[in-house]
Amino acid sequence: MSNATTIPDKQTGDAVDLYREVHKGLRLALFELVGAAGALDDSSPRDAEAFARLFADIDMMLVTHHGHEDGEHLAALIERHAPEAATRVVEAHDRINARLAEIRSLVAESTAGSRVGAEIYDSVVRFVADYLDHMNDEETVVMPALQGAVPVDELMAITMAIRTSVPPPDMCVFLRYMLPAMNPDERTATLGGMKAGAPPEIFALFWGVAEASLSKADLATVASRITDGGSA
Repeated sequence: MSNATTIPDKQTGDAVDLYREVHKGLRLALFELVGAAGALDDSSPRDAEAFARLFADIDMMLVTHHGHEDGEHLAALIERHAPEAATRVVEAHDRINARLAEIRSLVAESTAGSRVGAEIYDSVVRFVADYLDHMNDEETVVMPALQGAVPVDELMAITMAIRTSVPPPDMCVFLRYMLPAMNPDERTATLGGMKAGAPPEIFALFWGVAEASLSKADLATVASRITDGGSA
């Protein structure tokens, strides 16, 4: 069995949504990035290093997510079934990649001792505003077009192929943001699917993230539902 994990989508009827849960996590991560950038003490090497670590995690998530979206199968479906949106998606990814590179450069300057906190904040705010609009376009235009044209089984196969491609350490970073942003049903489906599909030692990593990122009450709810078969 592969160390990769399977995360079933929470479905409404026969709909499969490729974006909803991961975008919830990305929004939470981006809001944290804005807050950290605004509070950054650029005279403190410790603050600079902490911000660099936070940005590195979020940068990884965004680059990984874009790689999945730009993958051969999904990109071709978007081009076929939502061609006008496909052009916007490509343009947005190019623009986003350029802005990410700008932030990377500023973060490197900060960790090297430069006082660039104001520039980091301004760049992060511009980036997040753009990215929120981009995610909304995917959710309200691209996904409905795919749901209306692509068989459920094909969308589910794409979803599983994408999510099983994420190495467990990177998946732990995604889960750190996705789990708090999800509702109880989504958490149950996610962690229940992981428990069923991942080796025990890998699921232990994922459960450890749940323990660290959820309240005791929320964790108990998920645990009881999984034990009662709520992930089925």
